[in-house]
Amino acid sequence: MEEHNIVLPGQMHFFWDSDDEPQPEVARPESNETMDDGAGLDQTRKSRSRKTANAKSQNSKPVKAAASRKRKTKKKASTTVVARKSPKSAVEEPAMIEESASPLENTEPMTDGESSAVEPIGEFTPTEPSEVGDSKVEATDSKSVVAAPVATAVASGTDKPRKTRKKPAPKTKGSARTSPAAQESRVAAIPISHAEPVNHAEPVNHAEKVECLSMKWGARLPKVGFGFWKVEKQSTAEVCRTAIKVGYRHLDCACDYGNEVEVGKGIAKAIGDGVCDREDLWVTSKLWNTYHAADHVRMACEKSLHDLGLEYLDLYLIHFPIAQRFVPFEKNYPPGWFFNPNAAHPTIEEARVPISETWQAMEELAKIGLVRNIGICNFGTSQIRDLLTYAHIRPAVLQVETHPYLTQEKLLRYCQQEKIAYTAFSPLGAQSYFSLGMADPSEAVMQHPVIKEIAAATGKTVAQVLLRWGVQRGTAVIPKTSSKARMVENIDVFDFELSADQMLAISGLDQGRRFNDPGHFGEAAFNTFLPIYE
Repeated sequence: MEEHNIVLPGQMHFFWDSDDEPQPEVARPESNETMDDGAGLDQTRKSRSRKTANAKSQNSKPVKAAASRKRKTKKKASTTVVARKSPKSAVEEPAMIEESASPLENTEPMTDGESSAVEPIGEFTPTEPSEVGDSKVEATDSKSVVAAPVATAVASGTDKPRKTRKKPAPKTKGSARTSPAAQESRVAAIPISHAEPVNHAEPVNHAEKVECLSMKWGARLPKVGFGFWKVEKQSTAEVCRTAIKVGYRHLDCACDYGNEVEVGKGIAKAIGDGVCDREDLWVTSKLWNTYHAADHVRMACEKSLHDLGLEYLDLYLIHFPIAQRFVPFEKNYPPGWFFNPNAAHPTIEEARVPISETWQAMEELAKIGLVRNIGICNFGTSQIRDLLTYAHIRPAVLQVETHPYLTQEKLLRYCQQEKIAYTAFSPLGAQSYFSLGMADPSEAVMQHPVIKEIAAATGKTVAQVLLRWGVQRGTAVIPKTSSKARMVENIDVFDFELSADQMLAISGLDQGRRFNDPGHFGEAAFNTFLPIYE
């Protein structure tokens, strides 16, 4: 691209590209030999005028002589570059040319928390900066180009250039004027620096900040996920979409939660909006107790895939080590705990299906590509040890209740020994169980003085402290909430660490208190004694 250089009076340079509208040159000071006829005639007239003025000056009044000298001085100054100091800034003109600000640079006064550096803040990627040369500043969003003194004046928040800019020389017949197009182009460039300052404080991309658990065969499980247990059906789709937009990529679902159709709608909306791709998500679902028989495992998985609108699951878990009597989809879906909820005395009806049969059917799902990983939920060490004796595909993940009142130290250590990833549900403790009558408000771990003291010491919320404790000890956590503010709070736990003493203090709160125990709620809520952990 050809570049044109124009010299204006006062030796200021303007540039434009040959693709733009051409502008007539501004005349440079020339010698008499190079002037055309018009310019020579003009010089002759000037010479005669000077002689006449000198002859008359003999008889003129002192006031007129002074005025004449003033005009000559003014004319002389108009074509001479003089380094003057601005009354306010006391900055010499050459310095202004070298140090002039880009029209796109944020020159507003900084407030607390702002940085004067042009480096990106957080994950924000700024646009390409304007190119600053020795005597020009290119406006990146306009075809026009602004001279450095003009850019400096505008960037400083004034409407006019500083006084160090020289006035143009008086017009003569031999001088070419700047075209109206050129003037309009320069004026159009000025408002660029008056635009709103660039906001570098872009929202944090939490999806990129979330750490992952690396599995034995290369899969990566995000350490903070979003649980859909007890999320109201009518709001699930929007909650899901919002969670993904906030940055959650690990979504924990289940047939028994009764909202997989709505989760699927939220996923589809987020993908349709360009928030993420399917491959960015880790979607977990669970095989319910009524589908443990080999003939029912695949149909249950395909039902969840259909409801979620997905072609595969990243993880499929056996929900409980409990086999219940089969309930057809058309009769009741999701079937829940009761075999016949309309019976006079409904109960949980078990089925004699060994875990080995169910696991072999789960392995088939992995072999045909319906699921990428298979795992278990609510299993103990003895059950896992037995499963490992016959499994051809080892369980990828164990998901169990874990919080400071139920630390499960031995179970976690055993899973780490066997290279089984560990996910903690109910990581905030009893919160989700109050409404079910399965916990008392006095059992709220979030109200414990130790947790509150650590939260105050770290400048974090009690929820963040509890979730950080879970993440830092090597587990994934799956809190749930319908509040966007809480979603952001819960996922924002990767910018601090708890000290060794703080970790020990939290782990020391262990009481072995399990809130989600069929051995307790089975009899009270479903008329069936159903222990699994003893």
